[in-house]
Amino acid sequence: MSKFTLDKAYVESFFESLQKGDLSFIDPNVRWVIGSETKDPVRLTGVYNLESWEKEVKTPLWSRLVNQAVAATPTSIDVIGNKAIVEVGSKGTQLNGNPYNNHYVWILFFSDAGKIVEIREYLDTALCQEVMQTNP
Repeated sequence: MSKFTLDKAYVESFFESLQKGDLSFIDPNVRWVIGSETKDPVRLTGVYNLESWEKEVKTPLWSRLVNQAVAATPTSIDVIGNKAIVEVGSKGTQLNGNPYNNHYVWILFFSDAGKIVEIREYLDTALCQEVMQTNP
């Protein structure tokens, strides 16, 4: 069995799959840190695994967006060993009609099998707070 080698194309394929709702690139036991390790259900910060991210972040946020989705596009990808640093722009519309255009930096750590085992995600948490507080 050959050793997994991370490259830009692999990271791009992860984001393409993510847009289709395919989370198979992510290890279920991922350590997903959003903003800080302090859990805040309004700003959506904290530490999650895949299941808790879906329940505590994705579902509450996306339920407040038109089409319950965000179009996320990587704008920059740098790969260093089994780590990728990705700048991402997103576009969406809140149920109240305001835009949800957030910008992210994702630092992704991959296992030797090619699964994402850690995500450090940085974003505009004030915009998340706006979405959570102004959309029923």
